[in-house]
Amino acid sequence: MRWRLNSLLCRFSLAALLLCILASSCAGSRDETVGGVTVPVPSAMKKGAEKPVEVSFLGIGAGQASFHGNMESAQLVEFYKKELPARGWQENIKLLSGGAMLAYSKDGKTLLIGITKQEKDTVLSLTVGGVGK
Repeated sequence: MRWRLNSLLCRFSLAALLLCILASSCAGSRDETVGGVTVPVPSAMKKGAEKPVEVSFLGIGAGQASFHGNMESAQLVEFYKKELPARGWQENIKLLSGGAMLAYSKDGKTLLIGITKQEKDTVLSLTVGGVGK
């Protein structure tokens, strides 16, 4: 009887630990500034070593930053499909084919989201452009 109880507790603890690990790796986001615009990025995506690019000329500004991580393309598409409209962004384009290309607009700004696979990582490229930078 005692052996069964210990075995059951051990299994329950292991299952709870696995659920916590899965939940923490999939959940959460942070805000990043790209081209002067605040954009959500999933916590699982880490900023790339490449230096972000920002350009401003005659009142038109643009910026680009990339992120790398171990998320599936479909997870990233669903993240942005849910997160951006909740922040007032309107979807303009959605192209899905292996990777993805998404475009959203808000307040005279356009956000282009590129998602590709590169060896074992997924690469997320965020490009923001528009008037008012």
